[in-house]
Amino acid sequence: TVVPTVPPPTPIPGTHVDNPYVGAIQYVNPEWSAKAAAEPGGTAVSNISTGVWLDRIAAIEGTAASASNGPMGLRDHLEEALAQGGGQPIVAQFVIYNLPGRDCSALASNGELGPDDLPRYKSEYIDPIAEIMADPMFASVRIAAIIEIDSLPNLVTNTNVAMCATVKANGAYVQGIQYALDKLHAIPNVYTYVDAGHHGWLGWDTNFGPTAALLASTAAGTLDGYNSIDGFITNTANYSA
Repeated sequence: TVVPTVPPPTPIPGTHVDNPYVGAIQYVNPEWSAKAAAEPGGTAVSNISTGVWLDRIAAIEGTAASASNGPMGLRDHLEEALAQGGGQPIVAQFVIYNLPGRDCSALASNGELGPDDLPRYKSEYIDPIAEIMADPMFASVRIAAIIEIDSLPNLVTNTNVAMCATVKANGAYVQGIQYALDKLHAIPNVYTYVDAGHHGWLGWDTNFGPTAALLASTAAGTLDGYNSIDGFITNTANYSA
């Protein structure tokens, strides 16, 4: 007797699944796509999903309602994701990247907030992001939130740099990330991924253990503990095989 294979049921839109990427298409940022396609040979990559970087407070709102007439804001991207999904599961990736004293060691991408601006980070940056992502209109979009790349790793290896020492001492990085996790994890269709650098940076005996301990203590200090983190992302800032 041949028993027919029964496909797994499709999750109810908005429910928190184990892996948001399974069975879903990925959102393609139309602004990125248009710029890539305009380059010689760019059509080879212009339909690849990329992360949308929310790297300043102004990026949340954007300046226009579509990619054709100006930078899109978070709500614009989520509305476009709904359209691209057409009723099927879709993952939209956003990089949350605006901590106080951001990029404390290299300063290659230091941000708008000073090391003591944690209250602004919470009220003017994370709160508006969470409010938009929590809009029931977007419940069917699986939102992958990549949390503050290049940040916690700096607290392990670069505290000889004055700014890194400052944000470690005042708790700006750890408390900022914990606040972001608390606000975003509370939204069922948001999936949080914390940056873990890469093995060439953090894979040594002297810093591998301390990194794991810092990631664990940061998660443990959130409202939902370890459950507030869905996973980790590596190779975002610098890459190694």
